[in-house]
Amino acid sequence: MIDGVSVVSGERVFRRHPARAVVSAILLSSVLSAATLFILPQFLPRRMDLSTRGMIVLAVAIALTLVVFVSILWLRNTRIVVRSDQVEVGRAGNREVYDRATTAFRSKITEHRTNGLRSGITRALIIENAGREITVELPGFTRATFNDLMATLNPIAPSPATDPVAAARERAQLPSSFTVDASGERRLANGLAIGAVVLLVVAAAVVVLALQPGFLDGELSALVLLVPFAGLAGIVLAIGALQRRRVLKAIPAHITVSHHGLRLDDADLPFSQLTRIWLTPPGYPVRRIRFERVAGRATVHVLGSPRVQMTPEYTALLLALRAETAQHPEMLRLDLE
Repeated sequence: MIDGVSVVSGERVFRRHPARAVVSAILLSSVLSAATLFILPQFLPRRMDLSTRGMIVLAVAIALTLVVFVSILWLRNTRIVVRSDQVEVGRAGNREVYDRATTAFRSKITEHRTNGLRSGITRALIIENAGREITVELPGFTRATFNDLMATLNPIAPSPATDPVAAARERAQLPSSFTVDASGERRLANGLAIGAVVLLVVAAAVVVLALQPGFLDGELSALVLLVPFAGLAGIVLAIGALQRRRVLKAIPAHITVSHHGLRLDDADLPFSQLTRIWLTPPGYPVRRIRFERVAGRATVHVLGSPRVQMTPEYTALLLALRAETAQHPEMLRLDLE
């Protein structure tokens, strides 16, 4: 099993990785047991003898541990088996089989935020069958496992062409050259850098003034209070500017798609040197392309966002890659972040 995916006699099995599930159960039960040890004794009668109190705390801790393990390893352990003609969804005490020819599958990803910060992601499989819509929560499925599941259920590779001439004619009608305008991202990076420089200069100027004899006794001594705020804000803006510069470096200005591979600016990426090409779905606010190479680390490039525009549109790039990778059906996949 690799990251929750196994292949057995022509079928693919997707589930939460057992090791991850056990580790999660151990960590959660340990936290609950520790909380029980410190909190529960405060609610027990003070006249109760120590041994009885210890037995009660131990019994509650064991009960919570059993509940956690049963919940994680059984109640919330979803297993999906994909065959050529069927999809089997197994949950606690329940198993349902769907005919792939009459069933539609799509993904649902919910991002959770706490105080504006990303705190987690919930992944689910939506099954549409016989007029019903069924939501199957997939707790513990990693991004890689979920992407692999959806790529198996809904492959974006085209079907084998029955007429090679017609297929070549359709492929020739698709655009092969694309330009990416990152001027909006560049303006943001420059604005953050200018703001950081201004704030840091102000903080430095106030420090220089504060070192002058008699300044702290004058009416402008309150300016010293600006130093920590301006300095901190300047550092934050400088970090933001550096991050946006890193994003800019990962945005190619020109992309060319051919039957042999891609060309990003001056870098050639033959299909023979790639194992996977991951594309963010067109509906995502930030659209990326990720290359996994036969040798070397993966690279990610931003191709679209509110500040980055592609011409022709991003969907045309997906269609062009879909057509050009027809001879490599396992190469192109959607990256469901």
